[in-house]
Amino acid sequence: MTENLSKKCPICSHEGIHIRSLSKNNIMSELEDYFAEKPPEKIEIIDYEIQQCKNCSLEYALPLEVGSQSFYQWVTTRTGYYAKSRWEWFAVIEQINKQERQNSISILDVGCGGGNFIEIAKKLSNTRVVGLDTTPESVEQCQARGFEVYCETIESFYNKFSSETFNYVLSFHCLEHISQPKQFIASMLSVLKPMGSIFISTPYSPMSVESDWFDILNHPPHHLLRWSKKSYEELAHQLGCEIKFYMPSANSVMARTTNNFSLSKFGKNQTVSKLRLFQEIIKNPTVFLKIFFEQLMRYRVNGNIAADIVLVEFQLSSKISI
Repeated sequence: MTENLSKKCPICSHEGIHIRSLSKNNIMSELEDYFAEKPPEKIEIIDYEIQQCKNCSLEYALPLEVGSQSFYQWVTTRTGYYAKSRWEWFAVIEQINKQERQNSISILDVGCGGGNFIEIAKKLSNTRVVGLDTTPESVEQCQARGFEVYCETIESFYNKFSSETFNYVLSFHCLEHISQPKQFIASMLSVLKPMGSIFISTPYSPMSVESDWFDILNHPPHHLLRWSKKSYEELAHQLGCEIKFYMPSANSVMARTTNNFSLSKFGKNQTVSKLRLFQEIIKNPTVFLKIFFEQLMRYRVNGNIAADIVLVEFQLSSKISI
């Protein structure tokens, strides 16, 4: 790994302000709480700081160094790590289906994993779906399912197949792991057909649970970047793109409050009965009301309460019909 020593924002190069420090001991302790399992001592983890850009509000890790191979070998084998289905997969399919088309279309899924989205997308008529992933086991799994998948980064794929272009280039839950987000999206733009779209999904940070509970998986070494509407808008500006935001409906304020109260009192891996939770609320009404009012004031995107996930569509400004 190459340590990024710059303290400037990886989007706009402005200075950041210090948000928090995360030592190796902090991270190991939080991982143990999250998974109810002590991580192996052999996992390579470094100390991090979290900065927030004064200009675009992006939160980013210092150093901008991705998690070690030993960390990912452990965390990706924890139960429930890989989602079997995601809201944004079907949101992308919905947007593709809205496009009037007479000819065939092509889709490139960057970071396709085991190919679960590809299986869904292949049901679209007259559609070619190509996947990229850098994990050989995932690529082999996809190929065994009959999918067209290559063990490449987006940059190496472009270098090998520069004539290949796609109507849609997608990346689900990858951008938050990337140390060079501008270069990553620029590489996706290089394989995009005229009038094409890039769709990116990430957590929308801070997530609603993070007002009362620390989510270690939304911090380094797992996530290097924490994205909000303002940081996405700056990224689009830097790349000369227009963007649109899509979100699922947020949970109700009462559901968010109850969930956050439970997390703050019992943690993530405790099975808590409704009766026990109700008794704890009765004993701590001030805490419950504080969380309730925090959730009432949660910020909005597109006029609606922000959910914990965002899907962002990028199009080059010059390619958009007015």
